[in-house]
This record gives sequence, structure tokens and C-alpha cells, in this order.
Amino acid sequence: KISPWVGLRKINISYWGWDDMSPFTNTTLQWLPGEPNDSGFCAYLERAEVAGLKANPCTAMADGLVCEKPVVSPNQNARPCKKPCSLRTTCSNCTSNGMECMWCSSTKRCVDSNAYIISFPYGQCLEWQTARLS
Repeated sequence: KISPWVGLRKINISYWGWDDMSPFTNTTLQWLPGEPNDSGFCAYLERAEVAGLKANPCTAMADGLVCEKPVVSPNQNARPCKKPCSLRTTCSNCTSNGMECMWCSSTKRCVDSNAYIISFPYGQCLEWQTARLS
């Protein structure tokens, strides 16, 4: 059973949108009853059989991959699922997708750029990289 992260984020107190900031509309994905709850800013597919979404903290481990929003036009190709930042183990594969993930050199950890505060609440990461050095 795979429960992948979906490219949805809580943008503000009452608005959820896709990672590219487009609105969360025209989709077969539906929130499960009682969701989205206030415990998280990222969404994952908990019940695939009903396309049921659940909110979770972005730093939580999910049994699966991070997926992009579904394409609307039939002549567009769907982008493949991406490996979550937390599963990337080197600076180069952590920072290969632009500003999405950041590599903390002192802890040798890759974290989601939007989850930096949650990942290092006491400032444990003193220096980080968001792009590959050439």
C-alpha cells in the first residue's frame, strides 16, 4: 500500500493550492471527512480507492513518493513523481530540483524548503545550500 505525498500545500489559513500556486480545482482528489485538519501544511493520499486526501506535517514520513498535480490537457505529459527531500542523501541530489529542497551541511540532511522552521526549530542548521555549486 502506497500513500504518496501529493503536490498540495496550505498557502494560508483557509486556502490550499498546488505547489505551483495554481488553485486546487477541477480534480478527482477529495479531502477525507474531517480534512483538511490543522495538523499539517502538506497533503498525502491516504485512501487511494476513494482518492482521499489527508493533511499532515510536511516533515512526516509517507510511504511513497511526491506527486505532481494531474495534467488537464490530454496532449500534456504527466510529470513523474519526485523523491521527497527527506529521502535524498547527498547535497547534489538534494539541490538538483532548484529551490524545492535545501541541504544542511552540518547535519547532512535534506529538508523541504517550506519546512525549514519545523525541521530546525532551534536553529540547528547553521549553513545550507539550495543550489548546486559548479
